[in-house]
Amino acid sequence: MRRVRIKSDESCTMGIGAMIVFIGMIIFASIVSFTIIHLTEEITQHSQNTGEDVRRDFANSVIITGAWVYDNYDDMLFMMEFGATGDPIAREDVLYVLTCTESDGDFHYRSAALGDSNGGSAIYVWEVGSDGPDTAGFSNVNNFEPGARYFFTLDGGTQTTPGGAQCGPVHLDTENIDAKLWLHIPNGPSTHQILSLSNGREIGSQLI
Repeated sequence: MRRVRIKSDESCTMGIGAMIVFIGMIIFASIVSFTIIHLTEEITQHSQNTGEDVRRDFANSVIITGAWVYDNYDDMLFMMEFGATGDPIAREDVLYVLTCTESDGDFHYRSAALGDSNGGSAIYVWEVGSDGPDTAGFSNVNNFEPGARYFFTLDGGTQTTPGGAQCGPVHLDTENIDAKLWLHIPNGPSTHQILSLSNGREIGSQLI
């Protein structure tokens, strides 16, 4: 008569234990995978939100790329460039603030929409490469396009004395001081430039 060898209870216990360990490893791997996937999705979503916030807050941008003495009294000429991204901006929505402080502490300023002389001499705005204010029938640009460059003039007169020269080339030269110019645009950061005479108040001398 043939005898059948029966596995011992100890072997069965080892097999069940190995199965439990295997199932536990599968569950652990599933939990780890879920955690990694969840964290990756959160990081991706956070990066997208941050990028969208930056794009929304800084969709428009402008920098001052050049500044010169426009006449030897109080007018200045500037070149500005708008960022390639963003939306067209109405000229009247761009605000300028021109300030200067004399050595004795007297503070002068002027602020208005770009192209608005606010009581001083006429202010001109035109696109680089197009006809300037010395052309018959000239009219100021009314909208700024992304990626484009423009010239604009400013009168150095101030809020209290629009026709004066408190922050213009002649005053900066006489007082040996600098002026400051800010441009504020909608849906974008402001830009700031220090205006410092490079060669006295000679017409065409750089201001930055």
